[in-house]
Amino acid sequence: MTQITRNLILLSGLCIVIGAPASEAHEAWILTPDEIEALAAAPVPPLFLSQLWLGVAAAVCCVVVGIALHLEKRFGAQLNDIMQPLAARALDVGPVILRLSVAVMLGLAAFGGLPRHGVAPWTEPTFLVPDMPLGLVSGWDVLAPMQFALALLLALGFAVRFAGLVLIGFSVLGIALFGSGFLSYTPHFAAPGLVLAITAGGAWSLDRMFKTERILHPGDALWQAGWRAAQVLIGVGFIYLAVVYKLLQPTLIIAILEHGNVPTFGLPLPVVALIMTGVEITAGALIAMGRLIRPLSVILIGAMTFLAIVLGETPLFHANLYGMMVFFLMAGPTLPQPSVTEIKTQQVAA
Repeated sequence: MTQITRNLILLSGLCIVIGAPASEAHEAWILTPDEIEALAAAPVPPLFLSQLWLGVAAAVCCVVVGIALHLEKRFGAQLNDIMQPLAARALDVGPVILRLSVAVMLGLAAFGGLPRHGVAPWTEPTFLVPDMPLGLVSGWDVLAPMQFALALLLALGFAVRFAGLVLIGFSVLGIALFGSGFLSYTPHFAAPGLVLAITAGGAWSLDRMFKTERILHPGDALWQAGWRAAQVLIGVGFIYLAVVYKLLQPTLIIAILEHGNVPTFGLPLPVVALIMTGVEITAGALIAMGRLIRPLSVILIGAMTFLAIVLGETPLFHANLYGMMVFFLMAGPTLPQPSVTEIKTQQVAA
């Protein structure tokens, strides 16, 4: 690898690390409702109204995508070879990390352990995420114990495929209960649910202990299709967040930059916000296309961790995405198929 190529990779990674933290900064978790209302009414920075600069930003994103795809074409095979030991363990370890990550979020949400900014912990159960308190939907208090029950299934690794389907149902139910605002979260919970419905609980699960993993097995036809659908959901989720909460409401992300004293390297805040918007859209598009899955997973894990440190929030706010990124890192763009020996063992046990 030449020095120029190394520099390009490092520069691309730096840009995404700078930009991607905002992709995880769900504004409603960090800002109070009054702040959001005031910022929504504030004037949009002229930069975000300029067709010229928005066009330049779009062109830069296209160039970055082109460079990234070229680098993947040139070095993708070598990266896959290097990551082969992880890929070989993906179906054992990946589901464990994912189901435990989601279980922690569900369990804490059931008891109000992950509240939004300004709300005391353990005082109000929420639905999946901090800014969806169950107190807003009369008659749906039952969702708190249901979330806890689902968390137990995932933590124990019992009936994981069924639990994954329930999680998909929860992600859609949120739209019915809380309206279009829940669309910000639906893809990023539906994707883990879909992956768990495909792969089951992996190692250290009751399903594997009792040889019940083949129950609800999706079959070969849905194996890769489901994995690709999960990538599309994650990527589209990032694009939706970037467009709705940054491109159309840039005052929100600018306020978050000010709250967290995020380093801007001397650039004006609107410029940094536009860079973040473009990077998030670019990263989302690449993931949705199934490209650069492993490098972007590493970058996004670093970005989420950087955000948590800068804003002083818990990484558990994004445990579902941490789990997905680790699984993406291990498996890569294509989900490994269960070994022939493993399938025969399950069939004999059944």
